[in-house]
Amino acid sequence: MRKSLVTAVTLVTVVAAFAACSSKKPNPPVSPVVTPDAGAEPLEAGAPEEAGVAVVEDAGPPFFTGGDAGAPPAIGEAALDSAIDLAVTTAATKLAPKMEKEGAAGRATLKEGEHFGMMITLAPNRCYTIIGNSPPGSVEKMDVKLYGPPLYNVEAGKSGANDKNMPVIGKGTTALCPILPIAVPYKLDVAATKGAGRIGVHVFARNK
Repeated sequence: MRKSLVTAVTLVTVVAAFAACSSKKPNPPVSPVVTPDAGAEPLEAGAPEEAGVAVVEDAGPPFFTGGDAGAPPAIGEAALDSAIDLAVTTAATKLAPKMEKEGAAGRATLKEGEHFGMMITLAPNRCYTIIGNSPPGSVEKMDVKLYGPPLYNVEAGKSGANDKNMPVIGKGTTALCPILPIAVPYKLDVAATKGAGRIGVHVFARNK
């Protein structure tokens, strides 16, 4: 009887253990954990993460684009032309005394060795002085020559060899005073013989 009771208790224990094992629920799936990079700021609560969106650093104000950082902006042509006009007008008090500007100024931006040409008309009973200029840091040496018709290959005047960036034709008492009885067109040639940059040339005139 005792042996039968022990056997029964053992069977009940085994059945209970088996029932307990079969009644366990399966473990829930494990979600992958994303670890942010070191130094990254956590997202705000409720803010969706934008996958694949690159963060672009601020490139600075748009008016500083181009050129090296910290470099001063390039001076515009209008400012250079104003500087040339002022230099020529100031010099004209000695180089072209008692004369006034006549016609439009010739302007160009030249590389070293390049030429700029323009047509001017010289009238009878008038005297002329031609003054060119290039601001500091631009053309260091300019040559100005005047050619007469019909083929414009005959030299009618030229600037001095030492005029540098302020060439002059018909300086002071050596002003050009045509002897022809009619107005005649001439060709003015400006050459940047040393340096490069903005140039300007003005014609001054007075009655003979």
